[in-house]
Amino acid sequence: MMTNPSTQLYAWATAIQAASKKENFDCILVPSEIADMATKKRGDAVKVGTAVSQSDFDKLTFKQLQKLAQNNGIATARTKIEFINLLKSLESSVDLKSLKGVQLKSLIRKHKLRVLRSKEELVKLIKQKQS
Repeated sequence: MMTNPSTQLYAWATAIQAASKKENFDCILVPSEIADMATKKRGDAVKVGTAVSQSDFDKLTFKQLQKLAQNNGIATARTKIEFINLLKSLESSVDLKSLKGVQLKSLIRKHKLRVLRSKEELVKLIKQKQS
């Protein structure tokens, strides 16, 4: 039987919170803060799970989408081939396939292309991975 790590963390935090009421503990965080963190983490996991099951990714934050993508084996950064495909329409006179690192990086900077994939790109890739 697999257990949910956030559930384990919540149980652990609750146990520490109960124990701290009996004894005097020196902690970096107050046990109630740990319990609140565990509750928030569990809430985030439920939110992500609900969004995935309903294919409603608009409710997720960019960070949640990045983590979901990474958990599905999808890189959050664009690849060289993706940059070349984006630059095709912007630099039609340049042979993009022959570009080396420094030249490609200068074109990426020139056109202000982001290294990280956008929220829309991540949603598209996650949906492709699920089907």
